[in-house]
Amino acid sequence: MQYNSKRVWRKHKLEISFGAVALIAALFSHSDIQRSMQGLSEDRARIASNASEQRRLEENAELVKAKAAIAEQRYRDGCTIVVAVNSPNSLATLVEGEPVFDRTSKKPLPAGTVVCDVNGSTAVLASNLNGVPVVTDLAFTGNRDLALALIRKIKGARVYYYTPAK
Repeated sequence: MQYNSKRVWRKHKLEISFGAVALIAALFSHSDIQRSMQGLSEDRARIASNASEQRRLEENAELVKAKAAIAEQRYRDGCTIVVAVNSPNSLATLVEGEPVFDRTSKKPLPAGTVVCDVNGSTAVLASNLNGVPVVTDLAFTGNRDLALALIRKIKGARVYYYTPAK
């Protein structure tokens, strides 16, 4: 047996030495390998998160384009421009879930009415749980020229646009 192991040592001395050095190096670098694997896992998670965020942004951009087309069509079809209740010469901004009142009767406009504002927002009035028609289905277009063209069609009307404040 001893003779056999001496013979193996003599014959494979170089391979055994390299194997021992590799085993010792692996033992010492185990923590480095573990850190490297953890770093790779974190990178993989970050890449997946970025891909998810990119997908969400692309879907949002498609939704914005679709809603802009809807808003532009509503302007072309002649939506009802909303003015401020306390000052009919001032234009108002649409707010989701809020009713829109007729400026003379002070009653809510009927459900199904398509309303718009000078900022490019359009909406359809739909009855809420209390039966009051409120602003729903908002769609926005950045094309303010459509809104301004609709205001110009109101012959003889004096309306004023105030920049929105928060």
